[in-house]
Amino acid sequence: MAGVYSSKAAVCSQFGAAADAYAVSQVHAKGESLAVLVEYVKPQTTWAVLDVATGAGHTALALAPHVARVVATDLTPQMVAKTTELAAARALGNLETACADAEQLPFASASFDLVTCRLAFHHFSRPAEAVGEWVRVLKPGGVLGFTDNVSVSDPLAARYYNAYEALRDPSHHWVFPLADLRAMFAAAGLQVSQIHQLSKEFEFHDWADRQRVSPAGKAQLLHMMRHIPPALQPLLSPRWEGDTLYFSLWEAVITAYKPSQTHFQTRKEIHS
Repeated sequence: MAGVYSSKAAVCSQFGAAADAYAVSQVHAKGESLAVLVEYVKPQTTWAVLDVATGAGHTALALAPHVARVVATDLTPQMVAKTTELAAARALGNLETACADAEQLPFASASFDLVTCRLAFHHFSRPAEAVGEWVRVLKPGGVLGFTDNVSVSDPLAARYYNAYEALRDPSHHWVFPLADLRAMFAAAGLQVSQIHQLSKEFEFHDWADRQRVSPAGKAQLLHMMRHIPPALQPLLSPRWEGDTLYFSLWEAVITAYKPSQTHFQTRKEIHS
């Protein structure tokens, strides 16, 4: 368990200092996946929504005008504070915030019509437990709206790619191939309804600076990018332009639903 707690401490440390950067990050605030996610989940005016690992709150902020209530949670207090600040600036009275662990949510079972999690799953130290919690707090027939980066299926190439991500961000845990995500959701009792895959390009220095990577760390990352396994070429698609590097990452938007009749209804209730 010590490794789990140290991993969570790393997340808080890494993202607490980066809250302002993530508030203005274009890929988080206006990335293609956000619009696709909102379109796919079809938010309803009567819904109660839980946004897990909200970061600077971009998903919660996008959903709030369309639903009755949004609870935006994050493990990192500074991110929760930033979300509260942005919600107040937009006068979103139906958005509330709370510090919470995605793998042990402090909410009653069958509390929410929609659970969302965007661009955070690769930081979770116990991802299957997080998915189980999402299913628990969803009402029967409720919807999961999920996005995260996805990796290639080749194990050695995936390990190289995840090492690259972890060098930039020590709180990084693992990016899964799409097939593994589908299997994890199915094992938790979710039924996938839609998948949208996309590729997004980054400028290297902006990407590295968002996590305050040192000059030595940048040099190592650039060295790794020059020696990627062939199986990673379609994913990263590196291109050098002037004195910088541009590269791509894959992302998947997945919607799934909790069947109306499910054995998860018998799980122990967790009260707030």
